[in-house]
Amino acid sequence: MFSRIYNKFQPMSYVRSYLSKNNTIIKDNQTNNSQNPVTELLYGTENKIVSRFIFDIDLSNLQAKIASGIINPQRMIKHVLHMTNTISYAQEYIGKKSYTLTTDRASSFTLKVFNINQDWDEGSGYDFIYNDDILNYVPQASNWFSGKTAILWTKAGLYLSGVTQIIGSERFENGSESINIDITDYVNQRLLGTGYTGTSVFTGTSYGLGIKYDDIYEQIATEFRQAVAFHTRNTNTFYEPYIETIIDDNIIDDRNYFFLDKDNYLYLYSNASRQASLVVNKVNIYDYNDELIDVISGNSIIKVNKGIYKIKLNIDSSVYPDAVLFRDEWLLTVNGKSTTYNGEFYLISQDNYYTFNQSDQINLNNYFFYFWGIGEKEYVNAGDVRKIKLTIKELYPNQDNCVPLDIEYRLFTTVGRKYEIEIIPYTVVNRTYNGYEFDLDTSWLIPQDYYLQIRLKNGNYYENKQTLSFTVVSDGIILI
Repeated sequence: MFSRIYNKFQPMSYVRSYLSKNNTIIKDNQTNNSQNPVTELLYGTENKIVSRFIFDIDLSNLQAKIASGIINPQRMIKHVLHMTNTISYAQEYIGKKSYTLTTDRASSFTLKVFNINQDWDEGSGYDFIYNDDILNYVPQASNWFSGKTAILWTKAGLYLSGVTQIIGSERFENGSESINIDITDYVNQRLLGTGYTGTSVFTGTSYGLGIKYDDIYEQIATEFRQAVAFHTRNTNTFYEPYIETIIDDNIIDDRNYFFLDKDNYLYLYSNASRQASLVVNKVNIYDYNDELIDVISGNSIIKVNKGIYKIKLNIDSSVYPDAVLFRDEWLLTVNGKSTTYNGEFYLISQDNYYTFNQSDQINLNNYFFYFWGIGEKEYVNAGDVRKIKLTIKELYPNQDNCVPLDIEYRLFTTVGRKYEIEIIPYTVVNRTYNGYEFDLDTSWLIPQDYYLQIRLKNGNYYENKQTLSFTVVSDGIILI
């Protein structure tokens, strides 16, 4: 049984969008709780009281990246809503009373995300108040009845079973789980308009989303309130809710590692910031005798992001030998004028890609890494995009080694000394024609201390090679 020396993982990058406003509305209650650092979703009691969390999303950063071409919307894989449960790191509270003896921590339930089709104001209230009758307060929107002061919701509580559009749902067994709900079709339609929906029934105007218990739970009468709590955008911790967008836009360029009998990708890089218009018309492939063997056009030419395109190519070893040069000719239109770009790639035998001998595997301990583009303990202004380049050194260089390295990076922060919070999971480092690199976009990072870690992989084996720390600041302010 042979094994692959180089194991490609799905490349991707990440962007986070945060909430622009939020509130918790309580059944038959006019109080406003929008500034509370947590939202308490509840059901139960003899009166069948329920609460719902409503919010809207700030999509301006994503919209700007799409408009500028930094993100190709066709390469967006998914958008996922994340909200951290207040006891996600305190499992000892599962099944216990909450902050009062009249409130149980809910378990075994389903939450649903629904569309809000009416404009509303966040408000400035703070305290959760479950009994209006004995309190002296000033009603203010938004609340159960009104989206804005003196402007009622079309339907009190915003939701009508069987009518209100459901965007997604999630099952919670223990009640300590955090929210991770796929809302891809919803976000795509808000970003890009009609035609980008898939299985979601969302088709209309949206002013945000709401989260509620499934209908069956809202009809249950219990002795005590059944509640689950999540951090809101007003939390004084790192656990601010966000929508994570995953984009398939990393670069794995095979120009320097073009193996026979496998799919390889060749890339075109242009200085997009200097070009008003760039169109890739087709790509001609010429063999080592400079004879045309393939023409690639249309949807087979993939736009990765701004100024970067790729094609897929597989060369058959039964037709062509290794150790020869092929040529790729890109026919372009730049600012209305025709031009060409010519590249070369060297064919490598598949025997160098697969191995039958474990001793032929690369030695992880033989490589050393250095970062360029960010310094240890550097203060980075929020919004900076840093190009991180890797300098790779071999202790004992192997002249016969023509296998590309499998390098990944991740970004994380810490809470005290006990917990790590992963911001970007291990992700493939871009491999371009002139080395290994990736862009670190701080526009969506909360001001905080962060750790950037690099590791080298060899199949299922890996070794962490380098970790550095840096701090994101905004107007000189750090969150923690």
